[in-house]
Amino acid sequence: MAATPTPASPPKKVSLGGILRLRCPACWTGAMFANPLKMHPRCPHCDYVFDRGNGYFIGAMYSSYLLSLGVATVVGTSLFLLGWEVWPIVGACAVAVSVAGPLAIFPYSRVLWVWAERDGWLHDGQEDVATLRQRHLERARGKTQPPGPE
Repeated sequence: MAATPTPASPPKKVSLGGILRLRCPACWTGAMFANPLKMHPRCPHCDYVFDRGNGYFIGAMYSSYLLSLGVATVVGTSLFLLGWEVWPIVGACAVAVSVAGPLAIFPYSRVLWVWAERDGWLHDGQEDVATLRQRHLERARGKTQPPGPE
């Protein structure tokens, strides 16, 4: 009896292109976001679950904050080198951290969190592989329908 093939999966490594394009860490094809502030609960291409429940993205808030501080550092250093006074630099950094940073960085912090979780930085990731294989087998046997657009 022939073995049922498992779904093709990219090698288990971080893809900077996949992260920058906000793609699924399992297939590198499906978009993780419907729009800049609305995340898909599952990958529209491979059905990988992005949101694991309440509190899952608390760690992503910390990464968002750190990325926002990075943006503020770049803004503050640039303005300082351009010869700006101290208080306008402080105000620009405050805007970068509190408004512009979180709005621009929100999707990337979540993508980084999901990629880190998928690659085993938060756990071993084996339950994700087993779940994807099980769903693939169920689809191959006709027990479930592939995910449709939401």
